[in-house]
Amino acid sequence: MKNVTISMDDKLLQLTEAEAAKAGVSTSEFIADIVETALAAKTVESGKNKQLEALERFFAGPKLNISENGRMPTAEERNARR
Repeated sequence: MKNVTISMDDKLLQLTEAEAAKAGVSTSEFIADIVETALAAKTVESGKNKQLEALERFFAGPKLNISENGRMPTAEERNARR
């Protein structure tokens, strides 16, 4: 594990230390947990963006020729055994 030095103002340090104490962890662990949570959220958001991009590519692709006489088939027509 590596050590990292960060700078913050005194008031933020006091708040951070107080919240860490409430959580029952060291200030270092508290900050590491916050950073880890933020990075995990960013990774999840990035995955959502990839899914959104895939959907946009699909919908931008060629149109499917499933309409009949300018209208979509009904559920009964779609599910009819032929």
